[in-house]
Amino acid sequence: MIPPKEGSEHTRLRDGQGRHPAYRSGVLKLTSRYPDGVAGTALLLLRFSCALAVFPTFTALWPNAEPTRLAIAATLLAAILAAGIATRVAALVLAISLSAALLAAHGDRALLFMSLAGSTSALLLRGAGAYSIDAHRYGRRVIRLNPRSPDQGGAS
Repeated sequence: MIPPKEGSEHTRLRDGQGRHPAYRSGVLKLTSRYPDGVAGTALLLLRFSCALAVFPTFTALWPNAEPTRLAIAATLLAAILAAGIATRVAALVLAISLSAALLAAHGDRALLFMSLAGSTSALLLRGAGAYSIDAHRYGRRVIRLNPRSPDQGGAS
């Protein structure tokens, strides 16, 4: 990675100088794509709870469906959510299913589906977290660029 030139805007932000000293610290907190630590663990628990929500949602949507096919579809979607494979797509499928189940539900079950739809929407918006297969497949990678020497056309 090429370090910024001393005295540039990047180094003034790094050193807490410049017009907006709090800008750098605020921006860095928002750039984490796959959080780890406590936030990653929270997203892991959110994925597990959304995976458990698949079973009552599918049984509410299709009460007369064949139990074997319903169990296979629910288990597949729950496993995808729990493992963190294509999490946003799986969360979108679950959010749509929960919305449809919410239209048919009454009383306490409607409140349950509403809260599960909120949790699934949070997972849809935030993503899988660092403890997922998505993070391993699409996570940020460090790309190091070595400065080019003058004989390769670089500035000296």
